[in-house]
Amino acid sequence: MAHQYITLKNFRNLVDQKVSFSPFINIVNGKNGSGKSSLLESLYYLSVGKSFRSAKLDTIVQHDTSAFTLFSLSSRRSSNSSSSSGRELSSNNEQQYRVGIERAKNTNALIKVNGDFIRSATQLANISPTLLVEPETFELLDGGPNNRRRYMDWGVFHVEHNFSRAWKHYTKSLKQRNTLLRRGRIDRTEIAPWDAQMIKSSKWIDEYRREYIVSLVPVINEILSILNQSMDVDISYYRGWDKKTDYATVLGNVFDRDCKSGYSHQGPHRADIRIKTGGRYADEVLSRGQKKILIFAMILAQGKILNDRLNRKSIYLIDDISAELDTEHRKNLCSYLEGLETQVILTVVDKASIFPYFSEGIEKRMFHVEHGKVSQVN
Repeated sequence: MAHQYITLKNFRNLVDQKVSFSPFINIVNGKNGSGKSSLLESLYYLSVGKSFRSAKLDTIVQHDTSAFTLFSLSSRRSSNSSSSSGRELSSNNEQQYRVGIERAKNTNALIKVNGDFIRSATQLANISPTLLVEPETFELLDGGPNNRRRYMDWGVFHVEHNFSRAWKHYTKSLKQRNTLLRRGRIDRTEIAPWDAQMIKSSKWIDEYRREYIVSLVPVINEILSILNQSMDVDISYYRGWDKKTDYATVLGNVFDRDCKSGYSHQGPHRADIRIKTGGRYADEVLSRGQKKILIFAMILAQGKILNDRLNRKSIYLIDDISAELDTEHRKNLCSYLEGLETQVILTVVDKASIFPYFSEGIEKRMFHVEHGKVSQVN
């Protein structure tokens, strides 16, 4: 998958414009505050229907305007000669997707794919799997479980198509159960139907997550080796309730506690992973630099698994790479990214910090951002 071009209107500090990308390496340089991160944010929004920087629409829509619009034309190589699901095929056997998003204040987003409105942004994620590395990504080891759960579920969502349905059933039942719990004194028979749904869904969610983590670990270690890192990584998976007790028993045992607090304490929504190296937690023993390269390897491993299993290439958005890695690690990472033969869009303050590390033969484009204007310079 690759964005051929995007058009933007009233998005952050970016000038209304059209930007065309290389299907491979794209380097975006400019001073801090020029709009580099906003460009990545617009691409991410087109891929998942939300921002990675803010949930507040007022900060995304340009000042003195009421809405922003984004449009992209993306393509994906196909081994089939015909298309399904309403996708368009170009003459060179590419599946093409036209994605448009309009978001006005105090309203839900309007999203179109190939001219048809879609109800769920989940469909966007299926079209263009996008892996993001930005400053908050580096809280994956040290931060709370929400970040690690999102990391895990990105991979499970893309490689196991039934996960989305199981998660949707579970979260719907969880919401209904918590609504009843907040009422205070309730009879167990009232909550039993929702417990039954949660128990059924949790079995599949747990199985999908567990299988994914098992497959992920050797890929992370393989990439660490390619990046010239000798650490050996393992991942402990916690499913969100006691591993020795079935979920039905757990829900029964914690019923009184859940009633008192007004929410469900245990279940897949409380899952977590912990990353270890040498038998010790990585966040406790690794240096800041080692943590960063490990997190890069974890992100890259997700893309490799998706490509190996489903022959689908991800889009990589990497914000301010030169600020996160030293010279040796930047060189190793750029070499790896070049070998992926997929679309990579990186932002830097100084192009000299990474440009020399890509070979002359790879197709790449250089952009400069100044006062919100993105200009191609090669």
